[in-house]
Amino acid sequence: MAREEMEAAWQPSIQRDRSVVHRTACEQGKQFRDSVLSFLQANHLLGGVRWMSEPGSTPMVTLLCTQRVLEQLQGSSLFEAGRTASCEMYT
Repeated sequence: MAREEMEAAWQPSIQRDRSVVHRTACEQGKQFRDSVLSFLQANHLLGGVRWMSEPGSTPMVTLLCTQRVLEQLQGSSLFEAGRTASCEMYT
């Protein structure tokens, strides 16, 4: 295919409204947070959670929780749970 033909065949992508994309991402973030909260409630783990982040535009939640809660989340096939630096390091 000649270069001129390739350039003529090119079509720009359809531009999506960014506010719609952001709103959709925020809804997905809220749904994910709600699913984590439902899991914690169903497994009676809320007592081991001291703090939970608010939903954002990514499907991710940050928890300040006990080791038991972390182990339960890691054992679940619904979530990928990890750990960051312990808060005791900063006190």
